[in-house]
Amino acid sequence: MTLAALFNGSSGLLANSAALDVVGNNLANLNTTGFKSQRVLFKDQLYQTLTSNGGTNPIQQGFGVGVSGIESNFLQGTINSTSRPLDAAIQGKGFFVLRNSTGQAYSRSGAFDIDANGFLVDPTTGFFVQRNGNVGDAGGPTPGFQIPGNNNIKLPFGVGVPGVATANVNFQGNLSATLPVGGTFQAGIQVYDTQSQSRVITVTFTKTALNTFSATATIVGGTATVPATPIVFDTNGLLQSPASLAVAITGIPGAGPQTVNFNLGTPGTATGLAQFGGFSTAQAVSQDGIGAGTLTSVSIDNEGIVQGQFTNGSVIAVAQLAVAAFNNEGGLIRAGNNYYSEGVASGQPLIGVAGSGGRGSIQGAALEGSNVDISSEFTKLIVAQRGFQINAKVITAGNELLQELANIIR
Repeated sequence: MTLAALFNGSSGLLANSAALDVVGNNLANLNTTGFKSQRVLFKDQLYQTLTSNGGTNPIQQGFGVGVSGIESNFLQGTINSTSRPLDAAIQGKGFFVLRNSTGQAYSRSGAFDIDANGFLVDPTTGFFVQRNGNVGDAGGPTPGFQIPGNNNIKLPFGVGVPGVATANVNFQGNLSATLPVGGTFQAGIQVYDTQSQSRVITVTFTKTALNTFSATATIVGGTATVPATPIVFDTNGLLQSPASLAVAITGIPGAGPQTVNFNLGTPGTATGLAQFGGFSTAQAVSQDGIGAGTLTSVSIDNEGIVQGQFTNGSVIAVAQLAVAAFNNEGGLIRAGNNYYSEGVASGQPLIGVAGSGGRGSIQGAALEGSNVDISSEFTKLIVAQRGFQINAKVITAGNELLQELANIIR
């Protein structure tokens, strides 16, 4: 019996020592990004059946305690804003997918950066962040930024995107009813040709008769041909016709021909051009062309889409972060560096879009903190410490009994 107590106490020391190790690791990683705490589960060991007679309860002697498992707690950690656009956090289930030449890893830590070649990486290991689908592919929904078949995300800061040639110019304001026949008024605006070059187009309105104007236009470096369609107002000063004029732009060296619609307003209203008394105030208030731009910054939305912001005001989706889910997260193998690898019990990674298929959403410019509960860990620490002390006492008591027995034998 005394020898069994010694072995039981020894097993208790080992089990509670493991519990202390786990608690210590949890507390050490209190500030580790995306860290998931662990807990130790104990199990009783072998039993010796001393008697087991029919009709009576068996008499069994136990032989200590062991560690049945160390489980991971995948409860959500607190998400904290960092205001850093390349940071990302997952709200809910799932893992970021990363890869290097040796294989694939999964992580809850989204503290990403750009390497010297423009790829989105984990800066501590150099693992490439993986993307989902063909967003940003040449030939994909927003072409030209990613290489088809290569899931590494490239953010080519400084890369150019073409502008958009002007197709519409919108006019508003008054052409004064007091202008004499032959009187003129000019309005100008900057537009863009087919090579995304900005050019000033100037429109001249000439009063040709009562309530009637004509329009001509000039453009820097080329020719603007306006249809010989009279602009007619009714006796109330409201536009009668036309709603728009299709102006042909030609002769710009290197650029192609284009058609720009001069939108004059809705007939019968004063939403565009009108002819009232007072001063002429007609002007081109807007146009839909933009110049070429370069990528200067990015942001990440809730679906993990990396939106590129360009100097011309364009916002273009250049990639989408892949998110992996597992049927059994507890079966993943911890690999250090905030990484997990696929385990036999975890099942295959189910890689897809954030916010779908049970995967959590992504919050950009934020990081997930550790889910370690300090108060709970301190409680476990005390319990494990007391368990260690008590089992040490069991060994001490067993040793003292053996000493007494030895004294009697002498």
